[in-house]
Amino acid sequence: MEQGVVFAVLAMVLWGFEEFFLKQAIDNIKTFSTLLINTIAGIIIGVLFTITFIGTPSLIGGQDLLLVVLCSTTALLGYIFFYTALERQEVSLIAALDESWIIVTIIIAVVFFGERLTLLHMAGILGVLIGAFLISAKFEQLKRITFISGSGYEVMSILFIGVTLALDKIIIDRIGEANAIIYLLVGVLPLIFIAKTVMREEFVRPTRKMTIIVALSGIFDSLAFGFAILAISRADVSLVAPIIASTAIVSVLLAHLFLKEHMTLQQAIGATVLLASVITLSTIIA
Repeated sequence: MEQGVVFAVLAMVLWGFEEFFLKQAIDNIKTFSTLLINTIAGIIIGVLFTITFIGTPSLIGGQDLLLVVLCSTTALLGYIFFYTALERQEVSLIAALDESWIIVTIIIAVVFFGERLTLLHMAGILGVLIGAFLISAKFEQLKRITFISGSGYEVMSILFIGVTLALDKIIIDRIGEANAIIYLLVGVLPLIFIAKTVMREEFVRPTRKMTIIVALSGIFDSLAFGFAILAISRADVSLVAPIIASTAIVSVLLAHLFLKEHMTLQQAIGATVLLASVITLSTIIA
């Protein structure tokens, strides 16, 4: 169980870095260009990481392959809806709602995996949601936001991402960690081209700087995903998911340190609540 904590925290930190780079690029690159660069960079690093530290993948087929395709599809749809929501709505609203996917994951874990929640566990989950909201939401902007615009896409994103993490658990149990990481990373790539054709979107060639930034986000995304798989295989999904979802504390600290963004009192309170919640959940797991 202690390994599950360590891997979940590593996934949280690395996804915080991924979010930090992604936020710098999202306004300059369209959804499918971002997804393509992010995915290719992630596959390269993910394959090297897996073969070096976890194991060599093997061939899978039949129901296992279909399950991987299903999981890759839900993951891609989650990303597409998330990026589309960002393009149509104020970032403050989308970022404030972003971590709500853990509710979907936890409901699935309790109903279908038989996992149980204690009062302390539920308090930790609630703390993650409140802390992430305080860090991300800008209340002066929320007062002016039309919630309908883009929020439907965010709801779909929350649903698909929440289901994806639960499917990850099933896939790990069936084909193992190394196979799960590599097949799920690679499986998204052809789906991007299929979705691009269906939605009649175009790839936009970004500047060299933006390409590097998005590639870095893909590298951190891939490493975070690898550690998330390791965490899920060693601890309950309902305990790991809220820790993984606490990336906002990392991205806001990076923005403060490297972009010299001012940390407001509201963000400081949110970061404190998030950190306390992660510590609480880690204690439950350990």
